[in-house]
Amino acid sequence: MRSNSLFGTLFLVSSTLVVGTVAACGGGGGETGPGPQTPSTAPSGTNAAPSDAGASTAPTGVPTGAAGGSGDAGASTAATPPAPATGPMNAIKVSAMEADLKTLGLDVKKLPPLNKLEPEKLRQVMKLFTKSLGVQCTGCHDANDFRAPTPNKKVASHMWNDWVRGFAMEDGGALYCDSCHQGHMKFLDRHDKKALSGWMDANFVSKLKRTDKKDNGCETCHGDPFDPKFLARWEK
Repeated sequence: MRSNSLFGTLFLVSSTLVVGTVAACGGGGGETGPGPQTPSTAPSGTNAAPSDAGASTAPTGVPTGAAGGSGDAGASTAATPPAPATGPMNAIKVSAMEADLKTLGLDVKKLPPLNKLEPEKLRQVMKLFTKSLGVQCTGCHDANDFRAPTPNKKVASHMWNDWVRGFAMEDGGALYCDSCHQGHMKFLDRHDKKALSGWMDANFVSKLKRTDKKDNGCETCHGDPFDPKFLARWEK
């Protein structure tokens, strides 16, 4: 009798432990548990807000609001116009790539038209483009067809022919892509038009001169009458 009583007690305790373990993992009794819980506080070092609405999160790789549902938050985001480009607006400086161009047999102050460069030399020049602008080749090229025309390729051609070849530094220093870009594809801050105008006057007008000996002013790039979006024309 004592043995049977002890066995019964052990069986009851074991059963209780098994049931408790299964229930803690979200199983047992045909009922689903609450599943993984979102922490009530954000991990240390982050600014993420606590959330208990995991089902509303868009799948990986899909922007919030683009995964279906009411989509009212996503729709408002899509309708928001892009913010003006923001850049560091550093002062123009003498190019650090004069020696690199000289190694290629090019004089930074007497560069030929871009379409006159031999293919191998052009490829080496393009490496200096990526370094100057802080981008990969696909910053200008179509990843699926490197020969295809793109807006940025057209702008790059104009920048070489109309800017780098069309201007020189007033102090005689070397002018090249990195003189303005300095590792940033977008280097102008367009939020404050007055500040932007002042920066352009101090750098593009005062620090540069035209290689054709004509007077340099806003109209050199923007034309007369003034066209604030001449780059859009270059993209076509």
